[in-house]
Amino acid sequence: MDFDIREIRDYYDTEVQNYDYNELISLGISHDNADFMVSIGVPEEYNDFVFYGTDTIQKTLMEGVQFITIGHYACFGIHNSYGLYVKEGSDGLFTTSSLHEPQLYMLNKNVRTFFLFHLIKNEVAMKMRLQGEYTSYQYACELRRLFEQIDPAPMKDAESYWSHLVEDYETGL
Repeated sequence: MDFDIREIRDYYDTEVQNYDYNELISLGISHDNADFMVSIGVPEEYNDFVFYGTDTIQKTLMEGVQFITIGHYACFGIHNSYGLYVKEGSDGLFTTSSLHEPQLYMLNKNVRTFFLFHLIKNEVAMKMRLQGEYTSYQYACELRRLFEQIDPAPMKDAESYWSHLVEDYETGL
């Protein structure tokens, strides 16, 4: 199954942030992440994720490393929101969680892959339902297979956001 990342915009429910490529680069965001943020676009909100405009993006030092806060994750029922960070000059997209050790961990290898995982999650479910093949377990197996092909690190980390999401489908939660 081929996925065209531009189709992720069909799933955006809010306005797309208006970023300037050069401004993102000057903030320390990698060329690949800046390119995605400008050419494909990042919504103000997506599911439980909030993405900041350039006026709110800020640098922060964590564990002795310079990161750039580009948003936060605020799942319903969680009292504290968790930041979304890119490492300055690097592609990785990171988040924090009090349930993860260490608390700061890589969510995806870049911003594009984060949104690609969401696109895959939506498209696979729709395809399986249309073909009458959907079960929570089969869906989880297909997500795991595709995610591991594209960005295996989040699936190897048993406590990561993506690993937990797939596990919830595997167990029927």
